[in-house]
Amino acid sequence: MKKILVVSSLALSALIVTPSAVAVELDITPSGFVDFVWTLSDGTDLGKYGEEGQFETTGELDVESKFQNGVTMRFDLDVNPSTGGSDSARLEQIFLKWDIDSKMSLMGGVFNNKLTFEREDKPDMYQITHGQLWDIWSESTIGDRNDPFAEDGNNLQGLEFNYQFDKVNLIIGYLNDLADTAEKNSVEVAAEIKPVKNLNITLGLITQDQNLENIFDIFASYKMKKWLFAGEILIADELVDNGIMLMTNFHFNDKWSATARYDLVSYESAFLADDTSSLTIAGLYDISRNLSVIAEIRFNDDDNQPTDLSAGEGDGTTARLNLLATF
Repeated sequence: MKKILVVSSLALSALIVTPSAVAVELDITPSGFVDFVWTLSDGTDLGKYGEEGQFETTGELDVESKFQNGVTMRFDLDVNPSTGGSDSARLEQIFLKWDIDSKMSLMGGVFNNKLTFEREDKPDMYQITHGQLWDIWSESTIGDRNDPFAEDGNNLQGLEFNYQFDKVNLIIGYLNDLADTAEKNSVEVAAEIKPVKNLNITLGLITQDQNLENIFDIFASYKMKKWLFAGEILIADELVDNGIMLMTNFHFNDKWSATARYDLVSYESAFLADDTSSLTIAGLYDISRNLSVIAEIRFNDDDNQPTDLSAGEGDGTTARLNLLATF
């Protein structure tokens, strides 16, 4: 990341005998990435993450600006090519954050959901496609399907308060309803716990008026030398009985790493009666500090009727290559 310092001056010497100036400093940090994916094989019925033999290019521009008195502004702009057949760009995140003191902060706007192990952006992922538990959270934020999504991409909109205790960060949020149900709100209560070195645990609950209603999620990760181990459990009141995710990542050296992830989701709905599972194997090679190539093969087991309402990508095997550049 690079920081840009912007300084503006207003000279008043024409009106005042002694020249004076007003300087405004903005500490701006831009970053982003370009994501190029080639779907080598798609044996599913949905083609959810790209049709076989086709290419998909996306990108993101992130800008963070720090003001005085602990105030930070950030926006993340997702960029799609003109050939994508959709809007060329959308704001993934846009929020203001106020660090009240060293322990307390208040954030308002649209921001990423912290209650799932996987992150939204490709540089923060260990494989090419998201797992089923991330998909469940993402689907839970969809409003009326005839209208634009509420905060699609597993994002929240509202206020979020953080208080840092010794080893626990308490999170309390008052949000728009996850599916944008009119005149309804969602409440978030969560905790990020670091009991010992290299072990991180996050657990919490977000309410919802419709769809999945109350959603509880707990996940943990542990780093041990070159290994990373992680696990997640999701439980909802409606539609989804429960879901689990297990993953491990191993760094062979500073260039090569490999990931294995297993997902299993049990549904309880009329149109999704059977369990769905997937096993994802991925390998990553860092060509340089800012350029990586990722290969992924994913084995999906899903006997439900093909629908874009379920998590995962349907039944069958898929394979992809990914070129990822960051700046």
